[in-house]
Amino acid sequence: MKPSARLYIFIILSVFTGAFFYHDALARIFTVVTHREGSSHGVFVPFLAIYFLWLKWDTLKTTKLQTGYPGIVLMAIGLASPIFHLGTFHIQFISFIVFLSGVIYLVLGQEMFKHTTFPVFFLITMTPMPGAVYEGLANYSRHIAFGGSLKIISLLGIPYFKDGWLIQLHNALLHVAISCSGIRYLISYFVFGIAYAYVTRDNPWQRVLIVALTIPLSHVASVFRLTVIFVMTHYFGPFWSQHRPHVVLSWAVFAFILFGAIALDQWLTNRRQGRLQEDKNYQTGSTGLT
Repeated sequence: MKPSARLYIFIILSVFTGAFFYHDALARIFTVVTHREGSSHGVFVPFLAIYFLWLKWDTLKTTKLQTGYPGIVLMAIGLASPIFHLGTFHIQFISFIVFLSGVIYLVLGQEMFKHTTFPVFFLITMTPMPGAVYEGLANYSRHIAFGGSLKIISLLGIPYFKDGWLIQLHNALLHVAISCSGIRYLISYFVFGIAYAYVTRDNPWQRVLIVALTIPLSHVASVFRLTVIFVMTHYFGPFWSQHRPHVVLSWAVFAFILFGAIALDQWLTNRRQGRLQEDKNYQTGSTGLT
């Protein structure tokens, strides 16, 4: 079978099955992502997946396409959820990704499946957390963010009165809601950490370490975010606690911490590689002298 024919079959199977069996789950995921319902990072996930495929483009072009019959098993597992109405839309969306991987295996072959496994399964990170898990993590994150920011503004000499999740500044009464907990930072940094580790590291343990470090990084960012909002409100007025400037400050802090962490990692990596090269040059020079 010609490669073009295989690609057409792959596209037809994926689109037809997605529209017929998974349309409710796909529509719900689209709504959740576009309305920032605990999955605001999801808008970037498909573009990152495409970027991962682009990085492998030279390999993908030279991969021989063939039929891989074990893909039928993955397709069957993926179809079980919508056919038997098993699980929520979260489960059904993940089932669609499993089905998609099965189509790749069946139509394009085992080698293509291996090369595309990570980009395809990375799409699962678009799935929002179930409500109970999300609220539990949000409350945990809210305690850390609120408590840390109060300690910082105390050191800055800003007077306040705290009552539960309310904070009274001299010019405004603010409520630290679930949406202000930093849970979105936690999820987004975790997902971007997976992407960054995949692109910049080959060692599995280094990848795990980078992803793990996104958890404390997200808490640092959450504390910094609330602190900035409290400080801006205290010195420049309640305007900075309103929705639009609030969102602008949140995105600014998110980007500042994210790119700052990437820059620090790149600097440390280059410094470590420089030292290794110096040691290698020294050892080579010593061997030559000997």
